[in-house]
Amino acid sequence: MASAVQIDREWLGIRELTKYASVSERTLREWMHREEDALPAVRVDGKILVRKSQFDGWLERHKIQQTKRIDVDAIVNGLLREAG
Repeated sequence: MASAVQIDREWLGIRELTKYASVSERTLREWMHREEDALPAVRVDGKILVRKSQFDGWLERHKIQQTKRIDVDAIVNGLLREAG
């Protein structure tokens, strides 16, 4: 089992963020350059930095929403009753 990466600094570079988030550098760069709701980042002297707390908040806003369970049996039975 992989262990969680513990980083106690406020600002993370791309390499540190890839380890922290378990995603590729390419994925991080795609997130940073999204047209809508891009991952907040700054560039200082060519180095890209992301505030860890902002990254965590950004991820929280992208939680997978639980979908409502569709009762297929009830739909089929209803259609059969209407047809019959």
